[in-house]
Amino acid sequence: MHPILGSARRRNLYLASWAMIGTLGAVAWSAANAGAGIGVALAVVVPPCLVLAFVCLSARYVCRAAPLAAASLGRTLVMHAGAGMVAATVWAAAWTGWTGVLAGLPAFGNAVRLTSAQLAAVATAGVLLFWLSSLLHYLLAVFDQSRRAEARELGLEVLAREAELKALRAQIDPHFLFNGLQSISALTSADPAGARRMCLRLADFFRSSVRFGGEDEIRLEDEMAMVRAYLDIEKVRYGPRLESEVVLEPWCGSCRVPPLILQPLVENAVRHGIRPLVDGGVVRVTARCDEAVVRVRVRNPFDPEAAAQAGTGVGLANVERRLAARFGREAVVRRRREDGWFEVDLRFPRIEDAGVSGGDAGPVGEARGVVEDARASGEGAGAVGGDARASGEDARASGYDVSPARTPSRGGSR
Repeated sequence: MHPILGSARRRNLYLASWAMIGTLGAVAWSAANAGAGIGVALAVVVPPCLVLAFVCLSARYVCRAAPLAAASLGRTLVMHAGAGMVAATVWAAAWTGWTGVLAGLPAFGNAVRLTSAQLAAVATAGVLLFWLSSLLHYLLAVFDQSRRAEARELGLEVLAREAELKALRAQIDPHFLFNGLQSISALTSADPAGARRMCLRLADFFRSSVRFGGEDEIRLEDEMAMVRAYLDIEKVRYGPRLESEVVLEPWCGSCRVPPLILQPLVENAVRHGIRPLVDGGVVRVTARCDEAVVRVRVRNPFDPEAAAQAGTGVGLANVERRLAARFGREAVVRRRREDGWFEVDLRFPRIEDAGVSGGDAGPVGEARGVVEDARASGEGAGAVGGDARASGEDARASGYDVSPARTPSRGGSR
């Protein structure tokens, strides 16, 4: 369908423009014919203008046959000159026929007769108006092409972001599997029965992870249930050295979160916080929310004097990128070391149903928020999420450390 006729807004603007052209033409006609009032001039000029308005719609096909980017300038000028002459001829014929009809009516008489000079002026105006319509159609073609290109770019960006989120999420399961196998390996000689129990619980955990891992978002209560299941698995290995407190406010259970978003944080809390401590400690995971924001905190004790342990860099960097990709500028991660405790606080918009947030989540991929440095947030030394180079700095720092998030790049590797 014609781009002007296919849109009610464009169609109305087009007709309004031609009504204005007809009114201006009627004023000029009335001034040139002393015996013709404005009412007579409107009756003479407006109907032929409406005819030319529809004739000028054919300029679209001339513009498509001679696009500015592909056709030569000479060919374009020749085609538009010929089309303009045809349009002017049709308009002059319509004008002559219409004035002939009006001349036969007693109310008009000789006041509407066309002279040769007037007919030449009408034909010239017809050519110019057709060319003006051609220019309008070229502008519309450029606008539509730009809009289609923008839509394609947005579609590709969405596909790239979805692929990136899937790749990041796919890192979680093998990352957790490696840590789980290490734990089982440590138990096989010291506690074979415990290793067996751990294998069974690990299998149950992976069933849940497969079930929820295929979803883009899951309920926060399901995520917290998986956190409890993981801590139960690790308790088989650590026994009384590992205690846990998992608290979820009742009205927060339906909030939507990316699946396994808390898993790397809890793993790091156990591996880098509890394991180096002789007496172990308590891993606390709390989730609170209000009408717009969800806040989740993972807190664990750590030994500031313990030797740094190098990690793979997957854990917290993965959390950072997934939150930045999903919630953009509204997602924030804070980390804090104080009095032998390490905390990671997550804050992101409350979403009850997929794609609808309690606050304004901001565009996907604009990240204000998730703060861990990727190199310092692996499974670092002495606490959840610092590597050897970051641990010394963090040990000296107190209070919250917040830095701007890195927005995932488009299409590149990370």
